[in-house]
Amino acid sequence: MTVAFHPVAMSRFSYQTKVTLICLLVAVTSLAAPVAAEHATRRAHRVRGQLIIRPKAGASPRAIARAVNRAGAVVRRRMAANGGRVVSVPRFLTAHAESELRRSGLFRSVERDYLAGVAAIPNDPNYGAQWGLPRTGVPAAWDLSLGSSSATIAVLDTGVDFTHIDLAGQLLAGRDVINDDLDPSDDHGHGTRMSGIAAAAWNNAEGIAGIAPNSPLLPVKVLGADGLGPYSAIAEGITWAADQGARVISLSLSGSVPSQALQDAVNYATASGAVCVASAGNDGWSQPVYPAATNGAVAVAAIDEFDQRPWFSNYGAWISHASPGVGILTTDMGGGYAPSTGTSPAAAFSAGVFGLLFGLEPTLTPAQAIARLEQGAFDLGDQGWDPYHGWGGVDALATLVPGEPGATPPDDTDPVVELLSPSAGSLVSGNFSVEVSANDNVGVSRVELFLDNRKHASETSPPYSFVIDSASIEPGKHKLRAYAFDAAGNKDQTKNIKILTTPGVGLLVKNAKVVGSGVRITASFVLPEEVVFDPQNDSIQVHLEGASGAVLSALATPADISSNGAKTSATVDPLFPSGGSVKFKTKVKGASPIYTLKVKAKGLDPMPPVDDILNLEVTVGTHILSQALNFRPKGVQRLVYP
Repeated sequence: MTVAFHPVAMSRFSYQTKVTLICLLVAVTSLAAPVAAEHATRRAHRVRGQLIIRPKAGASPRAIARAVNRAGAVVRRRMAANGGRVVSVPRFLTAHAESELRRSGLFRSVERDYLAGVAAIPNDPNYGAQWGLPRTGVPAAWDLSLGSSSATIAVLDTGVDFTHIDLAGQLLAGRDVINDDLDPSDDHGHGTRMSGIAAAAWNNAEGIAGIAPNSPLLPVKVLGADGLGPYSAIAEGITWAADQGARVISLSLSGSVPSQALQDAVNYATASGAVCVASAGNDGWSQPVYPAATNGAVAVAAIDEFDQRPWFSNYGAWISHASPGVGILTTDMGGGYAPSTGTSPAAAFSAGVFGLLFGLEPTLTPAQAIARLEQGAFDLGDQGWDPYHGWGGVDALATLVPGEPGATPPDDTDPVVELLSPSAGSLVSGNFSVEVSANDNVGVSRVELFLDNRKHASETSPPYSFVIDSASIEPGKHKLRAYAFDAAGNKDQTKNIKILTTPGVGLLVKNAKVVGSGVRITASFVLPEEVVFDPQNDSIQVHLEGASGAVLSALATPADISSNGAKTSATVDPLFPSGGSVKFKTKVKGASPIYTLKVKAKGLDPMPPVDDILNLEVTVGTHILSQALNFRPKGVQRLVYP
């Protein structure tokens, strides 16, 4: 979350009469939670005040003109393909004009003109984790505007990471006011995070989607590596950004003392055609902070994914509206991504929405743009304006098309998750795959796989496929469980399924003993799906060997094996050493066969020296299975595993 200096905390700087420090709204970051998602289904949006009319065959141009004029409409253009006309009417007369034109009897059809957009969502892999976008109608607004080169967003902050792949192509040459040079590189991280929220690259198969990706970012460093900067630098940064043609000036920073210098800078930017968007601060109080509370600035409070005001968001008569400000995934220093919480990301979010608006209607004045956003906000808290949410939550589509809300209601539907493979009771080996299916009404933000009640890995986009290295865990029984989360924090989980793992190849030794001149082994093994052990045609060979050489080698051919349903057995002489006998027993269970193998050898004479580490190899038909066994001594002439 973000924090601002309390006046008491500021008192230790009171001797600095010429410079008042401003505190950076520090964003809390943690591991990114990322995943892809689909748009929620949207209703159709119409072009306000616009109709399509198609005259009947034989209708005279003069009669058509009279009917259109009588309805209070104006013909804007003709449609060559079907002879239709596009007419515009005052928005409040749309229904009346539609009725009048139909009553005239001159037209085959009279219909509203609706909006359509690209039938795609951004391919940015973490788009699904950006809950604030669908909640505020941004995807619907993208059908109309992505911002534009004439709608530059200046981010006055700690600078920016110019090397970040999601920002590099978005950036204009900026300025470092703190160090008085032209290199506004970020030495803190906050500015990089705010820049990504406003205008990270869109649909580039990388990271996240910024709100106004076609609006250039103008980085202006007004805060130092410690997150502090003087009012003088901020005021200079505002006026400089306005001189560079910025239409939006994003100020995710605050100080507790009013300033004429800041007021003059905001006045200058407004007169230059720029909107100054500032964070309301994170003290949880009603005391104004600056520049948010300066006249003409847009003070942005925060809301969470359930449209609730978080405790830290400041409030008061100076609040304009609220924007998403909890867990807002964005770009981070060093090319990464991280969530940000506070009124800092809320202000950057609104700055992006203003970028969309100026991209669509570049001739709007700052006052007109602010009115459009506030009038389009969805109501929160008390009806109408209230001190906690201002005019309500920002709605990007309603800002662009008055009267057409695009914000989706809070998502309270849990996703659905299922473990597809391996199936319960499976014996797996090597680097084995775990496949998970997950779906949600809006979009899955991430899927997490747990191994033995500990998080193993996380995936943010389908297919949700994981790999576990069986050599990295103890052989034997393990539990798998999967979780799915959506961007609103709803989740679902599977039941635990139990599996068997082996670090070898398809073979799990449960226990083994070497005692005197005897060997006992109990193991399980699996064969490829298309292969089933056939005792009438397949042999079983067991070979146990250490660094000093072979310990045991025995072969049971089909002639040696007796079969009784799922059970087989055989007693054979060992191939090595020359004396003794070896008994085999196998048993199969389950729809996906797992075979139990028991080997009992005795009187092995002469018994060769036995090493602590032995390799067991079982050949079933043509398939070779193996596992290394690390024995431990237990008494005299006795080795056991495990």
